[in-house]
Formats: sequence, structure tokens, C-alpha cells
Amino acid sequence: MKTRRRPGETAVPAVNGDGRIIGLDIGATGVRAAVLNAVRGPGLPSVQIQALGHISLPLAAVVDGAVRDQAVVTNAVKHLAQENGFTGANVIVGTTNPQVVVRDLQMPNLPREQVRLALPFQARELVALPLDEVILDYTPFGLVDGAPDMLHGLLIAAPRLPVVAAVSAVERAGLRVATVDLSSIATLRFLAQERMTAEAVIDIGAHLTSIVVHSHGMPKVVRTVARGGQELTERLADRADLSFDDAERAKYSEGLTSGTEIATILTEGVRPLLAEIRSSLHFFAATNSDVDLERISLTGGGAWLPGLADLIAAQHAMPVEVIAPAHHIETRWSTFMRQMGSGVSASAVSVGLAMGAAA
Repeated sequence: MKTRRRPGETAVPAVNGDGRIIGLDIGATGVRAAVLNAVRGPGLPSVQIQALGHISLPLAAVVDGAVRDQAVVTNAVKHLAQENGFTGANVIVGTTNPQVVVRDLQMPNLPREQVRLALPFQARELVALPLDEVILDYTPFGLVDGAPDMLHGLLIAAPRLPVVAAVSAVERAGLRVATVDLSSIATLRFLAQERMTAEAVIDIGAHLTSIVVHSHGMPKVVRTVARGGQELTERLADRADLSFDDAERAKYSEGLTSGTEIATILTEGVRPLLAEIRSSLHFFAATNSDVDLERISLTGGGAWLPGLADLIAAQHAMPVEVIAPAHHIETRWSTFMRQMGSGVSASAVSVGLAMGAAA
């Protein structure tokens, strides 16, 4: 997904001249980066991690995926680049927003530029926002069975203003944005177990939760909902008369199963998120009746709420695993240069963003 460039401006390559690929995730609680090198050779593409970094952001600098305080975000990105050695580099930026629309769409098998020009005509019936207020993109996955002249893929429509604000904040930090990728697809790219017939990958952030259900790596349901860990903290602070910081600590120390008043408040507060997850999985089941969901994978800061994985597993009668990005870095995708010991702080999004260009 690319923002509109000025006349005469050349495209920015995703791979830097030294071979590095940098994914940049701007989240509600911090900016995270993954600096990767693609490793070419026999078998599946793999990556080597050069650096993983994180700079915290104050509350309200980024809200529901939109940059609200550009100066603060720019300063954080600048420090992140300096600390991890990619000042002035080309980067891939993730975007997420509850208004993002992702739909299955078949398109004629034409050159990419012709597909791009045809997208607005295809999107008119699928996108509620005025088309001059969105950025359209199309991710093809292959030819339609029995119709070699047609592509099967995903239409992505993202509100323009949040994307432009994020790009501006990053470029003011001295970096060059090569492309903007959907954060939920980046998470799927990194965490999906393609051997599975169907798996739900759920990234629970501070403000937003992305829900992606895939079959053998192919997205079937993609949603972003305005529910996350911060609303639980705020609810706990209000109901238990705690400061925000004390509520955040209590949330992770008590969890959902401690039997305390705090657990009761958290269990009530998490119900709307559980309902969103349930409706997404029911929609997948209704539209893919011949495919059985095998597993739910959780990631993101909110996924570590004690008792949450067990609660979801009980509701859906299937295995639920909380996955740390470092686990997959080490065992699935790369030779990990463990230079930071316990300081690993990459998100699945930042690594997945870079993985898209490394493939």
C-alpha cells in the first residue's frame, strides 16, 4: 500500500542498499522496529535478525491506530532509529484502524498497474467510505482455479488520513517510507502455521485487536476491532479506585482466575472482546463450512492477561496458545543473533512487515 507521491518523485525500495529490511510498527504504547537481512538459499526464505528495538510512547500519542501527537511519535522514531542503527534508512510501516476494509476480490489477471487503476471501480460496492478518503491496495494470492485469466486476492481499503499522518511522522524522523502494509496481515505472515487447515491469529493490543482467520496461510476473515488491553486497565482503575499504573500491575498479577474482586471486574470487562472474537469465528464457520478451525494463536501485550487463553479455549473447545514473537524468530523464521539477551522486544507486526519484503 503506497501513499500518493509527488510528480517526479521516485519509488523508495523496501530493501536498503546494504540488504537490510526494516519493519516499523507504530502502536498505542510504543514504536517497535525489526531490522532483518534476507537469507537466500535452498528451501523456504529465512531471515537473520540484526536488531530489534522498542521506544515507549505516552498515552494518547497514538489512539486507535491514528497518530495524534506527531512530534512525540517522530521523536520516538528518531531515537529508535539511532539506537538500532537505521538512521536515514528505507522502512516499511504498518497501519491498523477499525475502519480498514479487507474483502476477498477476484480481479482480471492484468499487469499490477492496470489492476491498480481498475480497483476504484471494483471497490465502490465494497467500501462505505468515499473513495477519495481511502487508500486502495490489492494483494493477489494466485490464479483462480479453472480461470487462469482471473486473480484471487484481497482488496484493502484504509482511511487515508491516518496513513498519511503515520508516514509524515516517520519521514520527519529522517526515514524514507517504502510502503505501508496492513498490520494484521503482517502478524499473520509471521505467526501463521501454514500446515494448518484453519487457524485464527489474534493480536491484542492496547487499543485495537486484529482477528485474522486463515486456511493454509490464505486469509479468510480479517477484522480490526476497537477493543484492547487499555480499556480493561481503565475499567479496573475506575471500579477498584486505583491509579492507572496500579491497575495495570494488578491486571497482570491477578488475572481472570484469582477469585478476587479484581478478577471479577476484569472478567466482566473482557466480555465485549470475547464477543467480537466469537462473532468473527462464527462468520468464518458460516462461510467456510467445509473447513474446521484447528487452533487459536494469541499475540500482543493483551494476550498475556492470566487466564485469558484458558477462557477462550473453554469457550471454543480448541487449543489456544499465547505466542511470543521471539519464539518464532528463533525456531521458525531465522537464525537469531542473540545480542540483546532478555531485552528482545520486537512485535509480531514489525517482524512480519519486514518478512513481506524478504520473501
